[in-house]
Formats: sequence, structure tokens, C-alpha cells
Amino acid sequence: MRSMRARMLAAFFLIILIHNLLLVLTLILGYGNSKEYWNDHVEQESHAFVMEFLTEMMNQGGTLNAASSSLVLESARNYLIESAQVFLYSPEGELLESWTNPLLDNYSLVKSEVQKAEALYYNGQLRGYVQIIPLSFSYVNHNNVFIARIIKLFTLGLILSAGLSLLLAFRISASFTREARRTARSLIKLAGGSRVEEFTKTATAELSTINEAAGSLQKMLISEEDRRILRSRSLAHDLKTPLTALKTQLYAYRDGVLLMTPEGWEKIMSEIAVLESLTKDFLILGELDTEGNQLSIKKGSAESLRAGIMDSLADLAESKGISLEWSNGLDYLYCDFPLTSRALEALVKNAIQHMTIQGIVEIEAGGTAESPHFRVINPGTIEEEHLSLLFDPLYKTDRSRNKRGSGLGLTISRRIAEFHNGSLRVENLDEHRVCFTLSLNRG
Repeated sequence: MRSMRARMLAAFFLIILIHNLLLVLTLILGYGNSKEYWNDHVEQESHAFVMEFLTEMMNQGGTLNAASSSLVLESARNYLIESAQVFLYSPEGELLESWTNPLLDNYSLVKSEVQKAEALYYNGQLRGYVQIIPLSFSYVNHNNVFIARIIKLFTLGLILSAGLSLLLAFRISASFTREARRTARSLIKLAGGSRVEEFTKTATAELSTINEAAGSLQKMLISEEDRRILRSRSLAHDLKTPLTALKTQLYAYRDGVLLMTPEGWEKIMSEIAVLESLTKDFLILGELDTEGNQLSIKKGSAESLRAGIMDSLADLAESKGISLEWSNGLDYLYCDFPLTSRALEALVKNAIQHMTIQGIVEIEAGGTAESPHFRVINPGTIEEEHLSLLFDPLYKTDRSRNKRGSGLGLTISRRIAEFHNGSLRVENLDEHRVCFTLSLNRG
């Protein structure tokens, strides 16, 4: 497995290699085009110079022979460029004279061919033939010097650009990998249980995003762990009371201090019921907090939801002289019915238990089938300092300290709402009324 730095350096090297190959290809194509242009230009220029003297000779009635051809080349010698061979033929096709730059010691002469020579006519009469052959581009001295210097400069440029690019890539990758290693170390420590890691912004946008996400994750883990610790401590505290009471009673019955009576038995069963309620609610809360747990969304009747909750709480409401009134603005809804029923039942039960006077608990169902909401309204007022704490696990107001229950009902209801991509809010209304609003979303 290669490191990120090795991958970056390999990528830089590949880019440099491709860049240099393209430069070499461009140079080769440019050389080919320049050579072709060179040959055409040399042939045209040489032809123009030679034909100027040949035309003058023919105007004087001359014909190409040994004497005239020598005279023509001698006259043109000072004007001929150094990059072409010139061959002159008699009208019969005999090679009379040729000219090549004498400074080209290592140049192999091209064989003359009268068949490829240009016929010279004057007044309809054949006066001879001329053949002009451009020299190879590389045989011209200043061309060779130019090519050699270009190759040297090009090679030096390739070496310098490759070296500087690799050096720059090394520096950039060093900075990037240093930041990446720092982030990786912090993430490993975070996974190992550390919660004091620093995830700061970096010069690399992607790493800054990762660090920001990791910092948010660390805060969430700290919050979740604090919540679990608080929940565990609260559970231990709430379990201790019924367990102590139950233990005291059982010791008293064992030692003969108390006699078993129906009232005593009911008291024992009451304490056991509290323990069962705590255990059941903590199991539900644990399932809601379990990662990967999913909702079972189904279409159901709002009337069946109403009937189930009303039947479940009818006896409790009647025992306290409280009436339940349900106004239904929904025919059906999409939700996880068991969880929704559990959350709504907890809200209505909480309203009944905390009412100090007889009255009415109103339940209003509205919204849409995909996004229903329920309002539970009861007489009373909640102090402002308690509003933001009501949904904390096992939190109880002073007035509810003597109520028998787990203290997890509202916490579970909010988690069920959040599980549905919804919310649970509480507010004090006018005329001394409290309203809990449970909003769900099909998700």
C-alpha cells in the first residue's frame, strides 16, 4: 500500500513526463515543417539566382556549352547561396558544369539526372537544361549550430523543469501529508477513546472539511457519552429508592417485624411495578439510540390510534376526574404505529398525572398523512426554568417528585419524534394552559 505522498509524487512525475513528451513531439514536428519550408525556399531562391544569369545568356543568343556554362556559374558564384547544388546540361543532355559549396567537406554530392532537370527554351529553341537540388538542412553549418544549441537548451530546460517540478511537488506533498498525518493521528486517538483532540483548519480545503466534521463528531460523542453517563447515574438513583424500600420490607417480613397483609403485598408489588417500568423504559430508550435501528413506516387509521390511547388511559383519567377529548383532523397517517402510540400515550399520561385539578385534556390531531402533528393541551403552567429541561432523562420537577414513574416518558416521546424526522415541543399558552406538540415526518 503506497502512501499519499508517494501517490502525489508519482502523479507529479507522470505529469512532467507527459509534458516533456509533448514538448519533444512538438519540437520534432516543428523541425519537420521547418525542414520542408527550408527545402522549398532554397530551391526557389537558388532557381531565381541561376535563371537570372541563364536568361541573360540566352537573350544574347547563347546556348549552353562548356564555355557558356562555366561563364554562367562564374558570374553567379558570388550570388549563389551555400545551400544548393546546381547542374547545367547541354541541349543534348551532356553534363557541362556543376556547383556545390566548397566548404562542405563531408557532403556527399547528389547524383545528377538530366531527366529531372528543367529544359531551357528561348524563341522556341532548346538551349539546354538546369537542375537545382537543395542541400540537406543539416549540412548547412549555421543550421547545425542552430540545431545543436536548440537541443542543448531544450535538454537543459527539460532537466531544470523536471527538477524544479519534483522539488515543488516534494514540498507541497510534504506539507499536505504532514497535515493528513496529524488528522489521521487525531482520528485514531478519537476512535481509541480520547475526547481532547484538536481538529483545526488547514491550508487544504478537503482536510479542513474533514477536520471540521471530525470536530463535530467529537462534540457529538462527548455529548452522547455525557448523556449516557447521566442516564446511568439517574437510573441507578431511581432504582435505589424502590430497591431499598423493597429490601427493607422483605427483611421486616423475614424477621417477623411486619406481618404479611394484603396492603403490604400491594406495596411490594407497587415497588416491583416501578422497577419494571424503569427497566422497560430504559430498554425502549436503548433501542431508539441503537445505531442502525429503522422505523417500520406503515399506513394506518387515525381512529384506531385514538381508540387505543383512549382505552389505555380511560381508567387513569376517570380515577382523577379528568375528561379526555380527542378532535381528529386526520383519516389516516404514515408512521411507525407502535412507537407513535407509545409517544402520544406518554404525553397524555403525563398531562393527566400532573393536573392538580379536575378538568379536560385536549388531544388535537392535524397536519397531513405524511406529516401529522398532535397537540396535547391541559390546564396548568410550567415554570420557565423547567421548560428546557423537561425532556432530559429522569428529570422531574419538584411537584412530580412524589409521582411514581420512570421519569423517561417525555424523553422517549422526543426520541420517537426525532426518529420520525420530527420534533416535540412544549409551551405555555394563554389562560394557564400547557401544550405539547408532537410533529412527525414520513422520513
